[in-house]
Amino acid sequence: MATSSLITQAQLLAVDFQVNPTAPPGSEKFMTLVSWVGWGACLAAVCALLIAGGKFGFDKHQGTADSEAATKVAKTCIGCVIIAVAGGLVGGLTG
Repeated sequence: MATSSLITQAQLLAVDFQVNPTAPPGSEKFMTLVSWVGWGACLAAVCALLIAGGKFGFDKHQGTADSEAATKVAKTCIGCVIIAVAGGLVGGLTG
């Protein structure tokens, strides 16, 4: 009895399921909003990188550069990488 039950379960697991994900109705507006937020995040990251890099360069030129300015540039670069990875992840999940 247990062997036939095990064989039946194995046969059920061997069935090839075809899943075709489709977006729910009204998701176009949500995806537009996500695209706009992503675009805004990229714009903010570029602006932050320009500002942090400019401040670091100015401080270095003045001789007042410290690790705080370099840390801001590094954190901004990390933020840019996170935004880029998030965009690719969302694109992979929705595409």
